Amino acid sequence: MSKTYRNDPLNNDDSDPETQTYEFNRADVIKFETELARAYSWLMFIHPLTWICCPCVCYQNFVLLEQNTSDRVNATQVSLTRDGIRYVVDRHKKGCRMDCEDQGKVSKTVSYRKITDCDVTEPAGKSGPCCCMVKNTLSRVNVDTASSGGTDAQGNRIYELSIVGLKDPVAFKKDVWERIREDGGRGGGTAVAAAYPMERGGGKGVVERMEEIQTLKDKGLITEKEFQEKRGAILNDA
Repeated sequence: MSKTYRNDPLNNDDSDPETQTYEFNRADVIKFETELARAYSWLMFIHPLTWICCPCVCYQNFVLLEQNTSDRVNATQVSLTRDGIRYVVDRHKKGCRMDCEDQGKVSKTVSYRKITDCDVTEPAGKSGPCCCMVKNTLSRVNVDTASSGGTDAQGNRIYELSIVGLKDPVAFKKDVWERIREDGGRGGGTAVAAAYPMERGGGKGVVERMEEIQTLKDKGLITEKEFQEKRGAILNDA
């Protein structure tokens, strides 16, 4: 198991025993992201204006690229706290590594009550410009909320949080769903429940409602007994 249990300074609660912190395959992440960034860097030299500042561009995007990537990756931390998924990137060097260019600490907490999906994408294919593509080698955990969605300029889906390179992404996913169930059990409810309404009838057909409870069961959000009870209620209401 690639998670460690410890007091969580990121959550500013040294007494919180519920915090779980997860490890990254940092060397693999640094290697992949450096190669991918370098592949895109070559494209900059196609534009004439790039040559005007060529020495600076070369220095930052080739000489310092791996060091900057390493600092950023090593500054990244992710943990599960009692409040949600806590994603932090501590202060680190970037650009030409001058003090005035330092990147300040950035943190984000995604509440369990807002999560509608958490799944793992296994590596496949390649990424990068068509002339210099890099093989995808890292798993990615994608977290959705009701407010996330849409696509970026490249047509990729935008997630509330996307975590790349965890040592055990499947364990992280499992633990997130466990936290969601626990949070719902404390009476808080979750966005998952809103995404899969279980009210009687609800204006939906039998097949659609059956698919919804099957999804809940597959994700481990309801037990076999609860599944059978809801299934019986749907059939009785048909």
